[in-house]
Amino acid sequence: MQEKVYLYYNIEERYFVKLENFYNTNKEEYNGDGTGNFNTIVGAILAAPDHSVKPFFIKIKKGMYREYIRVDKKKTNIFLIRDGMDTTIIIGNRSFIDGNKTYDTATVGVLGDGFTAQDLTFRNNAGPIKHQAVALRVEADLASFYRCRFDGYQDTLYVKRQHQFYRDCEIYGTIDVICGDAAALFQNCLIVARVPLAKQYNTITAQKREFEDVPTGIVLQNCPINATRDNFTTYLGRPWGIFSRTVIMESYIGNLIDPRGWVEWIESANKFVSRRPYYLEYKNRGPGAVIKGRVTWASVTSDPDIASKFTVRNFINGGSVNDSSQVSGPFIIAEVEPFAQKNLFASKYLIAFVASSIAPS
Repeated sequence: MQEKVYLYYNIEERYFVKLENFYNTNKEEYNGDGTGNFNTIVGAILAAPDHSVKPFFIKIKKGMYREYIRVDKKKTNIFLIRDGMDTTIIIGNRSFIDGNKTYDTATVGVLGDGFTAQDLTFRNNAGPIKHQAVALRVEADLASFYRCRFDGYQDTLYVKRQHQFYRDCEIYGTIDVICGDAAALFQNCLIVARVPLAKQYNTITAQKREFEDVPTGIVLQNCPINATRDNFTTYLGRPWGIFSRTVIMESYIGNLIDPRGWVEWIESANKFVSRRPYYLEYKNRGPGAVIKGRVTWASVTSDPDIASKFTVRNFINGGSVNDSSQVSGPFIIAEVEPFAQKNLFASKYLIAFVASSIAPS
């Protein structure tokens, strides 16, 4: 029988279905028609069908994977799963200081729509002295991440464009920890500021919306914001784009946050840009949520009608499932094991019902 897993979204008081379910557990194991072996994640992704409307599951066994991964636009509906964020880690160390553009520093870059990852760590361990060093860059539509860790320093998570959803994840960094111009919504995600370099301060977000009528932004809902230690300055965000938009609601904010809350973008020499960010706080809690001393160009509201504009349903169109957004039928789980010898590769056929958006019950 089908197993439903629900996620509670408390502003709208509705339930939503987690993206990776439903599974029919009554089917038999696949009997061997699709054998194969992959020692790298890249190899498994390349083996996935192009422009697939069905999910291609890649089960990654525990280990440290030192590789740079690009999920091309034609590789749609890739699912990376298992074995836990503490034991399955993808690592790179490209950085801006070493001659790379910020875009090209990403350990993993995702362009294929419908991408999902669960129980993994994406890491860039270049360190703070290397400046921009992205762990994950996402520019795929309907991308989702569940119980994943994004581990880096400056520009850890580059949410470049399209609709993205993050649930029960952990994000570590210093400057512009979450940056980019996607419509990106984070639920129940732990955000941890690390110690910056001397004379630096941290910024949790750097959203890059350039036009006021573009429906993008970064939304943090019920996300604890803490630090690895006290005694360094951190802000909730700064406006990378002219119309930068960030909303923080129902979140615990630790005492790491400066009373001003938000900070101006540092402009280039001899260049003046009139920035008009939209920054909103709604019913946050904790010592860093005290609104006295906030900058005058940010807003605070207690109006649920305003906050509801930034829910899953309204902000990333995650409130309904129709026939065109449902996928059913057989899919293959490809298994990857680091440094594995050539041996038989176990594969299963499962029958699944997978929704491409979060659906109410």
